[in-house]
Amino acid sequence: MEIVKGAGMSTLRVFAATSLSLLWTLPVGTIIGMNKKVRGFFQSIIQILSSIPATAFFPILLMWCFRHNITNLNLPAVVLMMLASQWYLLFNIIAGVSSIPDELQTTSSLLPLSRFQRYKTLFLPSIFPYLITGLITVYGGCWNASIIAEYSSFSGKTYSIKGLGSLIVKSTSSGNYELLFASTLSMIIIVVLLNRLLWRRLYKIA
Repeated sequence: MEIVKGAGMSTLRVFAATSLSLLWTLPVGTIIGMNKKVRGFFQSIIQILSSIPATAFFPILLMWCFRHNITNLNLPAVVLMMLASQWYLLFNIIAGVSSIPDELQTTSSLLPLSRFQRYKTLFLPSIFPYLITGLITVYGGCWNASIIAEYSSFSGKTYSIKGLGSLIVKSTSSGNYELLFASTLSMIIIVVLLNRLLWRRLYKIA
């Protein structure tokens, strides 16, 4: 039962982090990718930010939560998952938008289309393969980050929330190899099943 609850909580956090990453990277990546000057300026900044390990921000997140009396650590866990993986999605969206031929963009701008119609008919279909590739990468990165996000030590204290990541760390430190095997196997099964049932189908469409 503990593994089932942990699997459910970890899956929810992974999808929350993936969805929130998509929510901001899609418009920002489109804006950056459309303008060559803007793209050249921001890509270097993004590369620097993405090179910083996400774990370096986690103590700062915890300090902020404790200072504001936030005891529920689901928020910093999701944020850490995002920091560890969202850049892959942003890079893919920028690459997808920048790959659209200039003549197509010029033609679509001359047609009587609203911004939404232009985005729906030109940009979204063009970047869809890049978008799915980025989402798959973010999804995998979030699962990797869940082990750190769900169980951490700070100021001599240990903080954990329910999830497969925290079960893996706890069972490793306590030497409970049966629980370690079961929780690791559960994570593998969830990742493979979702890849088969969701991401592979979307990738075929793309």
